[in-house]
Parts: sequence; C-alpha cells; structure tokens
Amino acid sequence: MTTSDPQAAGPLPAHVTTPLLALITQQSLDEDYQHVAEQRRSGARPAVARTGRSPRTLIAVLLFGTLLAVAAVQTARNAGVTSAGRDQLISRIDSRRAALAGLQAQMARLRTDTGAAQARYDAAGKRLDTLNNARAADLVRTGFDTMNGPGVRVVVNDAPGGLAQGQVQDKDLRLLVNGLWQAGATGISVNGQRITALSALRNSGEVIRINGVSLSPPYTVLAVGDTRTLQAGLAESTSGAQFQAVTDQFGMRVSMENRDDVRLPEASPGMMALHKARSGTSKQQKPPVNQEETQ
Repeated sequence: MTTSDPQAAGPLPAHVTTPLLALITQQSLDEDYQHVAEQRRSGARPAVARTGRSPRTLIAVLLFGTLLAVAAVQTARNAGVTSAGRDQLISRIDSRRAALAGLQAQMARLRTDTGAAQARYDAAGKRLDTLNNARAADLVRTGFDTMNGPGVRVVVNDAPGGLAQGQVQDKDLRLLVNGLWQAGATGISVNGQRITALSALRNSGEVIRINGVSLSPPYTVLAVGDTRTLQAGLAESTSGAQFQAVTDQFGMRVSMENRDDVRLPEASPGMMALHKARSGTSKQQKPPVNQEETQ
C-alpha cells in the first residue's frame, strides 16, 4: 500500500480553498453578471421574468407593503381600542380611589366611635368596681359576708348549782353584744350565728334563739376589733358595765381573751328576703265572711 503526497499532486482548486460564504457570493454575482452580459451582447432586452429573481423581489415588496398596510390599519384600530381601554381603566382607578377614600373615612369615624365607647366602658367598669367594693364592704359590715381579723373571745356560762337565777338569759347576752358594739367591734357572732341588723336574741322558754336557731350554754361570743382597746372599751361602756354587774351578782361564769385571728361566719342569705307590710289591723286584713257559711 502506497501513500500519495498531497503536494506531489499539485495545488488544490480555488473552489476548494475559498471559504464557503465567499464562494456562494462570488458564484451568485458572477452568474448574474454573465447572464446580463450575454443578453447585452445578443442585443436582447433583459427580461425580468427570465432571471427568476426580480419577480420574487417584486412579490416580496408587494407582500411587505401589504403587511405594512395591514399593520397600519390594525395599529389604527388598536389605537382606538387602547385609548378606550385606557380611559375605562383610569375611570375604574378613580372610582376605586374614591371608594377607598370613603372606606378610610368610615374607618376613622369607627375608630373615633370605638375610642369613645372604650372610654365609656372603662368609666363604667370603674364605677362597677367602686359599687362592688362598696357592696362587699356593706355585706361584711351588715353580717352577710365572712369576716376575720384580730379580736376577742368571750365565753359565758350558767352559774354553778343550776339555779334559775344563775342561768344566762337573752337580755344578758344582749348587754354583752351591745357593749362590744359600743367598744368598737366591727363584727360579732354568738355560737356561730352572725349578728346582723335583723338579728334578735330572745328567750324561747329556757332556750335562747337567734336567727331562727336555738342556742345552748356555754355561749361563745366572738368579736372582731382592736385587741388593744376592745376589752377596756367593753368594761367602760354602759352595756358592758351592766353585764359585768349582772354576772357578778348571779355568779355566771365569764372568760375573755384576745385572739390574733377571729373568724366570723356569714349570715344566712335567706335573712335578706324582703317582707311586704300592709297597713291596718289584723281584723281589717281578714277577708269578709260569707253569712251563708256561718248559718
């Protein structure tokens, strides 16, 4: 097998060494010039139709012109549509802005109304707190709520021997309770029954009753107050002095001591029920009697 030397075969043709783009351009131009030169030598007029290029160019120009005309017409039409759409869009934007401004004004009014309502609510809450505090204080003071604090514990018992004169009576406990009030007590209970403005100590036979509950000796009286002055105030009060005189006279047993923490129960809520009063005597309040029934 033999290999041939490229240089030995001679130089390469021009159409091989010339770049492709330059070759296409040269050949195209050469063929056109050659064609036109032959027509001129033969005395014939160059025919546009024979070349095969000018009609295509003309058609291309016509098509391009048609496209420009269509584009111009379409652009004119679109210009009107675009202008109408722009005006409509601007109108919508203005309408939305006006609506937004109205909503913002409404929100401002609502904020103002809400602030005023909140201020009224806060003021009402403060008044309610004041009333609740006053009510709670009234309930404690009147005996319808529990109470605790320093105070004294007084135990009263019948005199030894079982004599009737030595038994503690309702009036004796009333003297003690009134004396404690006079000494500055803020709350009192007797055998676990809270003393209120509606309470009354009364004898029912040999039993003392209060708040509808029967008591039995020994009687434990708890009073909340200043331990530094409560006992001394009791002894110096008119009712306290009378109580001391009665117990000394009939030999009733009495003990009293200060307490750091005295707890008083609340009175029964049923005691707060209102009762309706009617004027007139009991006979006037009775319904008329049917005479037929008495015959």
